[in-house]
Amino acid sequence: MKSGLRNTANAIAYESLRKDIINMVYKPGQELNVINLAQVFSLSKSTLREALLQLGRDNLVDVFPQKGSRVSFLNKDIIKQERFMRLNLELGVISSFMDKLEANDSDREILVTKLKSIILQQHAALLSKDIVAFLDYDDEMHHLFYSYTDNEWIWNILSSHTGNEHRIRILSHKDLNIIKNVEEEHNILVEAIQNKDKNKAIITDRQHLKKLDKEMDLLEKDFPEYFSSLSK
Repeated sequence: MKSGLRNTANAIAYESLRKDIINMVYKPGQELNVINLAQVFSLSKSTLREALLQLGRDNLVDVFPQKGSRVSFLNKDIIKQERFMRLNLELGVISSFMDKLEANDSDREILVTKLKSIILQQHAALLSKDIVAFLDYDDEMHHLFYSYTDNEWIWNILSSHTGNEHRIRILSHKDLNIIKNVEEEHNILVEAIQNKDKNKAIITDRQHLKKLDKEMDLLEKDFPEYFSSLSK
């Protein structure tokens, strides 16, 4: 939870709204009416206003004093910065992950089994066309790299500061070809881990994480109503 949230009600409001925004339940540009939100979440208007202010600091909500609030449009500049942070931190983590497994075959077998299990669950989400669940399993897989290397704090920082990246991933995964490619990349990554191929694991993870950079312009053409006109 964010340190600025002072009590449980504020935390619930913040986390609930944030989850719905990053999963595109509330679309970019959509008005967020405090009275309606208070009814939906059974919380006070003051609690919702504080949550909206916090989400504004996360670049997920635009707050207009005395006027109202709306879900922020997708800003490519912000998304690129979030992805830059994710890419550079994760490549270091995956390198440490492979180093730690180098002399520990029992851990390797356990982790590969867990990763393959996650991929199977992700495939089930793909078959049921559940994009949110598919991405949840995607995050669960990558989270494993951070937890095994004792980088849980870094994962939490990334999770709390990459909400816009998550929104663009939700949008990109509406394309069946893209989502199938993600699954294929995960299988290649796990195979590299199983085969102790550190170089291939790093290259595969880099390609996996950078791919969305190439897709962003296409997504803007397909969904222009979701993007900020100020984006580059």
